Amino acid sequence: MNSNLNFFQKIAFVFNVLFGVFLLLAYILPLVPPRFSAFLSILNLGLPVFMLINIGFLVFWMLRLKLHFLFSGILVLSGYSYINKIVVFNSPEASDIEADLSVMSYNVRLFNAFQWIEDDHISEKISNFIAKESPDIIAFQDYQKVDDVKLTAYPYHFEKFKTKSSKIGIAIFSKYEIINQGAINFPNTHNNAIYADIVVDQDTLRVYAVHLESLKIIPDVDVLQQANHQQLISRVGKSFVKQQDQMEMLLNNFESVKHPKLVCIDINNTAFSYVANQLLKHNLNDAFVESGRGLGKTFDFDFLPLRIDAIFNEKSIQNLTFKNYDLKLSDHYPIMANFKL
Repeated sequence: MNSNLNFFQKIAFVFNVLFGVFLLLAYILPLVPPRFSAFLSILNLGLPVFMLINIGFLVFWMLRLKLHFLFSGILVLSGYSYINKIVVFNSPEASDIEADLSVMSYNVRLFNAFQWIEDDHISEKISNFIAKESPDIIAFQDYQKVDDVKLTAYPYHFEKFKTKSSKIGIAIFSKYEIINQGAINFPNTHNNAIYADIVVDQDTLRVYAVHLESLKIIPDVDVLQQANHQQLISRVGKSFVKQQDQMEMLLNNFESVKHPKLVCIDINNTAFSYVANQLLKHNLNDAFVESGRGLGKTFDFDFLPLRIDAIFNEKSIQNLTFKNYDLKLSDHYPIMANFKL
């Protein structure tokens, strides 16, 4: 292969190196606490885009029979562990093992209280969807009490609002008995985390419903282009630092737990972020990686499918199946996993 470049190819390689550096930084940043550099931590959000761009350069150089393809090729291959968290190729075959427990996580955006979606029956449709899928346990983020949401199949529940006057909360509903419950109150935010110890047959599990700090941005590229970029970057960076603080509070609670854990979480970040990595280090698996398929979209950022909601399970709990629902009744999509205890 010829390594000599013409002027256009030299310019292309400069951009190739630039996006290669961005990709390398995106690989490293999930290992670096956001407090170290809130600004740099934002680059991690672009990891899938940087990877696609480098794949594009890889193809570009190969078609021109240039050895420069090795630069992007090595970078892309070195990120294999991230690829497995972005897109999953598990077999679609159903497990022949009977599940003991089904768990759903769903950010319902206050059941469309402020008419983000022009539909007066969103809460009723969500209620019907839950009745049809009939999970054993549901964790709600951005929850509020709504008369149209009928959850009579769930005799046990724990709802938590930050203040007595607040309508924004988080909740766990269960068909099985809740024998203990509590909250991990994140300071200076509407976001929060709760837990419930639930007895399933002879097993006791601790189930968490977690909503980490929101990024407070409108998921529309045109709107973001018109925003003050410096203020936007500062706001997102501060949210990442808050997420780290909240994650550490959650980890402190993990330390006192004797029961196997199931964590239903709206990360408001990528599944390969620093906060997600730190949580998974505590003997947890990502149920989507274990048995999901595809991109696992749980949120639409304009045209970009993002996976910012997850169910993490204790490694002693066998994950059998994972399902992403293409259900546009909130700005998030519901997810559900089945487990063998």
